[in-house]
Parts: sequence; structure tokens; C-alpha cells
Amino acid sequence: MTESRTAGSSEQERNESERGMAALGNGVLIHELFEAQATRTPRRTALTSAGASLSYAQLSARAGRLASALLARGVGPGQRVGLCAPRGTDMVAAMLGILQTGAAYVPLDPSFPRERLRFMAGDAGLAMLVSTAELSRPFELPRERQLLLDLDAASIDAAANAQAGDQGAREGMRAEAPAYTIYTSGSTGNPKGVVVPHRAVVNFLRSMAREPGLATDDVLVAVTTLSFDIAVLELLLPLVVGARVVIAGRDEARDGQALKALLETHHATVMQATPVAWQLLL
Repeated sequence: MTESRTAGSSEQERNESERGMAALGNGVLIHELFEAQATRTPRRTALTSAGASLSYAQLSARAGRLASALLARGVGPGQRVGLCAPRGTDMVAAMLGILQTGAAYVPLDPSFPRERLRFMAGDAGLAMLVSTAELSRPFELPRERQLLLDLDAASIDAAANAQAGDQGAREGMRAEAPAYTIYTSGSTGNPKGVVVPHRAVVNFLRSMAREPGLATDDVLVAVTTLSFDIAVLELLLPLVVGARVVIAGRDEARDGQALKALLETHHATVMQATPVAWQLLL
């Protein structure tokens, strides 16, 4: 990982974030870290994408409605849910919503070849796919196994917040339960799914919150595809310490001038990227 910090974070805020995370204990789940932070800072901006922003409270509510919509369709602990969505606020809300149901998400980059996407979906044995009408086409799944962010928008908006009292969704959730399944590049053959449990991700987030550290006044620009493992750091670490995530669009992440403008516009303090991305900026 390469990181650039253009502004310091106060030691006090960092300590407060660490104490808040530690207070939840060792058996905490990823989405519980986020929910606890949303309770602490409901009005703080959590996500920004394409000029639209969500506060922590708004992101929590959106994730809860998506979770409720998935639960109503039979999704629950032990299942896998594909996530193939445009880069934006709903991508992150869906990620959190899937975790709230007890299922594991399977990131599916819409830019991948059709055959690769279909292979991963079949190999993972998806119970459901969260996507859009356009991006869901390569999978050729039955409509009842799809939750489409555009076509099902009305039913999602009408769904009750799953956090508001649906404890059934939380039964059977353990720190050893899978959080996501991510597929390798397939350079030696077919892609292989790697299952990552909540415990490992929570441990990673807590470690990274301490060193190199992230605090509530940080603004992280996320440039990595959800199908690359380090996206967990970009999208979740800021959200469990009270910082803000700015999601770079696909074109912005590939254009040095556009990425520079995005960093400057949002007064970014943190970005992690590959050497290729840094070279674009140079």
C-alpha cells in the first residue's frame, strides 16, 4: 500500500476513535463497527460521490432498508450475495446492507469480461444479486434472485430499516462468519474464491486505525475497484472511525488531471493507490 497524507489528524480524535472501536469487544462484526460510529456521529458526512453526499445517519438508514429488502427475499446468514453496482453511495450501502443480513458479499466488477462474471457468480453459488437492470444482464439470473437498485427502488425505499428491530437477521452471526468472498486474478487458471471472515477484517481495520492511523477529520479518496481486496481499507476504515470517503468515479481514477481535481476539491488528506495511479498524478 502506498499512502499520502497531506494534513495531520489530531491525536485526541484518533484516540477517541480507537476507544470507540475497542469498546465493542473482540466478537464485533464489521457492520456493527459502522453502526456504532453512525450512532456517535450521525450528522457527519460519511460518503461523497458524483456530487451527492450521505451523512452517517443517512447511510445507516439506506443500508438498513437494503438489508430489509434482502431479508424479505430470503437472504440470511451463511449465504452469498453478489454485488455488481456502479461506483457510488449505493455500492457502499449495499455492501453494508448485505453484511447486516448475515450473508457475505461477493464483489463483481462490472468491467470484467462477461464469462468471468458468470463463472464467479456460478462458483460462489449466489443466493441473490444486488445490481442494476443494465449491469445484471451478463449473469442471466432469474428475476427473483435479483435486487435491482433501479427497478426495485420503490420497494427498497418503502422497506423498514432492518436495524430498527429485526433481531432475527442477527441470529447466527459470529465473528468467524464469512464477510466476503473475493476472487483471485485467475492467472494460473480459473479464478478462485477466497473467503474472508468478519474477525480478520475487524482486526485489520483496528490495526490500520492505529498505524498509520485515521481520524474523524480525514478525507479519503477511494480509487480502487471493489473486486480488489484493498477496497475494504478504502471504504470501511473511514466509516468505522468517523472520517469521510470520497468515491472516485471509474474515469476519474484513470485520469491524472481529473483525480488531481478531485483530491483538491475535497481537500483530501489520504489516498492509497498503486504506483501506476501515483504516476498519473505526477
